[in-house]
Amino acid sequence: MRGLAVVALGAVLIWFGSSQGRSGTVAAGEQGGEVAPAVGDVSPVTLAAERGTVGSAAGPMMRRKPELDAAEAERIAQEQREALRIQQEAEEDRQRKAQRDELERQRLAAEAAEAAEAAEAAARADATPTADLAANDDGAFGFASSGPGTERVAELLLDAWLAGDPEDLSTYLQQGEGTKLPTTQRQLISAFWQALGPQVDGARAIYDRVQGQQGVTSVQLGLLAAALDPPGRRGVPRAASSLRPEPLAHAMRMVLLGDEAASLLDAREYAGSAVAWSELIKLEIAADWAPHRSALLGWAKQLKQAQANHRFSARGEWPSTEVTVERNDTLTGIRKRVMGATPGFTICTGLIEASNEITATRIQPDDVLRIPTDPANCIVDLEARLVMYRHGDEIVRAWECGIGKPGSETPIGEFTVGIKQKKPAHTVWGLPYGHPDNPLGSHWLELQRGGKKTSYGIHGTNDPDGVGSEVSLGCIRMRNEDVGELFRLLPQGAQVILQ
Repeated sequence: MRGLAVVALGAVLIWFGSSQGRSGTVAAGEQGGEVAPAVGDVSPVTLAAERGTVGSAAGPMMRRKPELDAAEAERIAQEQREALRIQQEAEEDRQRKAQRDELERQRLAAEAAEAAEAAEAAARADATPTADLAANDDGAFGFASSGPGTERVAELLLDAWLAGDPEDLSTYLQQGEGTKLPTTQRQLISAFWQALGPQVDGARAIYDRVQGQQGVTSVQLGLLAAALDPPGRRGVPRAASSLRPEPLAHAMRMVLLGDEAASLLDAREYAGSAVAWSELIKLEIAADWAPHRSALLGWAKQLKQAQANHRFSARGEWPSTEVTVERNDTLTGIRKRVMGATPGFTICTGLIEASNEITATRIQPDDVLRIPTDPANCIVDLEARLVMYRHGDEIVRAWECGIGKPGSETPIGEFTVGIKQKKPAHTVWGLPYGHPDNPLGSHWLELQRGGKKTSYGIHGTNDPDGVGSEVSLGCIRMRNEDVGELFRLLPQGAQVILQ
């Protein structure tokens, strides 16, 4: 803290004049041309501008002017308010961390329980004669209910939920191949569907009846129990990430997440809704069946609405550090300051703007900006034709894309974002930006592998109707408005996985 001794009227006037000179506006920096290191572990960092204060060093014969006394009192009050705000934010951060730790503890416990159940089921399978597998099926790995029958009924359950029509599911269970499934498993599926509607009491009675019976797993029972709770308040058990998903439980989990995501969005509980949409999309991508591409695009629209009030809201509850804007600061300068203080961390000015809802081109001294500490990254799923922009492992935006055509397939693997260009020319073909034969569209994000350039990238298009198909020479092709948003959010050096 800098102190100034008020020893003469001239000194007071000099101090007063310099303090007046501290006000003013600061132009925001341009995005682009930024070079960042590769993504690594991120440790939060708090950067704050030094603040000047005026101390009193006047002797007993020196009396301060009333207006200066008032200014000093206001300064002290402001410091007290700032200290209280910091204390409150620290307490809120502590509470949020405790909640996240508890959720992580529950997730690990669920994974351990599911792994133990799979191991126990496998041991029972080894000790059971092959001819008795169907009769003694308990729905775990190595048993008939994890075979084609369960995969088919899982797909039909998900299709019934997406269409809002259980006719095909009902026919399969009562007249088709589904009649070969264990009776308790068919009862569980029926109860699960009833629990999604108004017949909760009937579903609860079936739940009580099938507990402890062969043909269903404890994971499936846990998902049925979750379905019996009111929508918007269902604690959906998380999948054990270390195991291959069991199809029926996978579909049940997806249905519950979709209902929860929609209910929480209607209730304006945006953080919970955003996480639920993100998990739902990830589960669909990981499923054994072919992706429901139209459903994924519909969920992406709902995700965008939730994330606009969560990850892209300055008031959202997401991991961050704070930066106080200094005099003559720009967003480019702030970006460099943050990355310099945290080696391996990368961010771009567009992401700072989006996270803080900055729409003006100017920022003010003493503004406090939040910097996301979860690393921005991207996953492109080629089968689903979906680009997923993420913070950490949470999907924040998702868009449809085109991929390489036969003979020019898009490579899979891990890449990083290299040069980013607006209005790119096609240098190989010698076509300037805007030429009707230039396929690169409005933006280009170069993909590097092992720190070296490749011929691949993520770019816009001069043919938006081709997006969603196998149309490119191996690049990821997006609609211009979509790639423009990704260009703004995804920093150079960010990880991109093609899978």
